[in-house]
Amino acid sequence: REIDEVTPADYYAYLEKGKPQFAALKRLDAAFEKAVSEARREKVGKAPAIWLVYNMGLLVKTRETFFSVDLCHRLAPTLAKELDFALITHNHNDHYTRAFYRAMDGEAHKTVVNNFECNYGARSNPYHNGKPSEFGGGFTRGGKEFQFRDVSIRTSASDHNDYLIGFTMPFEISVGGFTLFHTGDTSRVEQLNPVRRPDLWVVHPRVGLSVAEGVKRFKPKTTVIAHLNEFTHPKDKYRWTWADGLEEQAKAESAGGKAVVPVWGERLA
Repeated sequence: REIDEVTPADYYAYLEKGKPQFAALKRLDAAFEKAVSEARREKVGKAPAIWLVYNMGLLVKTRETFFSVDLCHRLAPTLAKELDFALITHNHNDHYTRAFYRAMDGEAHKTVVNNFECNYGARSNPYHNGKPSEFGGGFTRGGKEFQFRDVSIRTSASDHNDYLIGFTMPFEISVGGFTLFHTGDTSRVEQLNPVRRPDLWVVHPRVGLSVAEGVKRFKPKTTVIAHLNEFTHPKDKYRWTWADGLEEQAKAESAGGKAVVPVWGERLA
């Protein structure tokens, strides 16, 4: 009910003014602060620690790195100096914010692996007297592999829908024996071909692909049903609810898999 009170216009006003006037937006800020606080304190072992912040946005901490995937929150720019790098699946404002990209690229000179911005800031930005990122620039159309300390990343290209072709960039992220498969807004499951069996598959289930088919194809150990209650979408169109997530969870489980429907700020691994 609290989520339904917030219109897209209310959400954009919150992003601009930074004042959560609605209970759901206060919860969203609290979820961000919870995830960040836990990540800062966490002593990571062999497997990474992973939190869902909002929508499909993740914070990931390994023994040697701290990074994000599709982090989309008004407070995300405050993490630019702490994050080692960031991954963004595609150029839609429910998967990143311009303020976060500017903070990472232009101010902190960090690598942002993405398929739509040059990321020159990671190579050093003379206007800010910055130093080059140790990882270099992160622009790619997919099909490129990255090694960031103990994190191996394999990128690919996928369709968002029948007119945004090759628009989304899935990430197969491996840390030791653990694999996180984040597929953003991929609409065609046949375009998803992870090399390793995912420990976690983070998926948008209502963009066209079949979660059940994905479970059968590459057998993730756990499927994370994400992209729920997105505030940029009106509540009567494309704002999929927790109930929608539970329906998709049931489909994944009917295909023989395990699935979860996390809430904001929840730890996934």
